[in-house]
Amino acid sequence: MKNTKMLVCAMLVAVIALLSACSGTNGANGGQASSPAGSSKPQETAAAPSFLVEKGFLTYGTAATFPPFEYMVNNGFTGFDIELGQAIAKEMGVEVKIQSMNFDGLIPALQGKRIDIINSAMYIKPEREEQVDFIPYMGLADSIVVKSGNPKGVKSMDDLSDLTVAVTRGAVEEINVREHNVKLKQAGKPEIKILALPTANDAVLATEQGRADAFLHSSPGAAYLQEEKPGVFEIAGSFGADTKIGIAVRKGDTETKTAIENALKKVVDNGTYKQLMEKYHLPAEMSYFK
Repeated sequence: MKNTKMLVCAMLVAVIALLSACSGTNGANGGQASSPAGSSKPQETAAAPSFLVEKGFLTYGTAATFPPFEYMVNNGFTGFDIELGQAIAKEMGVEVKIQSMNFDGLIPALQGKRIDIINSAMYIKPEREEQVDFIPYMGLADSIVVKSGNPKGVKSMDDLSDLTVAVTRGAVEEINVREHNVKLKQAGKPEIKILALPTANDAVLATEQGRADAFLHSSPGAAYLQEEKPGVFEIAGSFGADTKIGIAVRKGDTETKTAIENALKKVVDNGTYKQLMEKYHLPAEMSYFK
């Protein structure tokens, strides 16, 4: 009898061990998210905001004319911001839906709830902060771009006095020129003649054709342009190195702002942000996360 009881107990222990092994709660194939090394909890995605223009999608607006951040190749969107948006959406467990539009239509589209966020390398300026809230993710400078050889001898914004400068309508470059015109006027110098055009590509073309003496572009964009059109343009000077760009959400929408911040932090922590900077040849010093 004693041997029979011992045999029954041994069989019960074996069955329990077998059931525990098959449950998979601690294994890679057990149906639960695997935990990172040294962690006892499954790795979680960042929560998506409760309100989305379209359920299951992070819908964002972009003006896809600003390489290397957002531009078109073979009718498809590409660039640093495009891949960053995909990475953020992935962390929130949703897909992306891109709404392409002119830059000056982005804020109205956001305010009208036609998009969830603006993901378009938008410069953070006080006048914009009155309309939207920002999640900064990179620092930028602006460059003065002229035709190769710099026929007008431009070195600074002051040298643009009485010259025609092409800018993207509604973008920060137009704001910068108008602000500098105030300084030129106070100094008794002729103002810069502003040629405001719908896209950055229009500003490039206007300068290449001689309709403008120069155009303003971000330093990374100017560097990309020199690769794209070697020998056509050169950088005459740079300014505003402390400028930041950010993802914009509706003013006061703290839930969406927090959701984007949390997802962006995961993208930075897992190395994706750094990989994208290297892929698009953006200097490490431009990183907001140092």
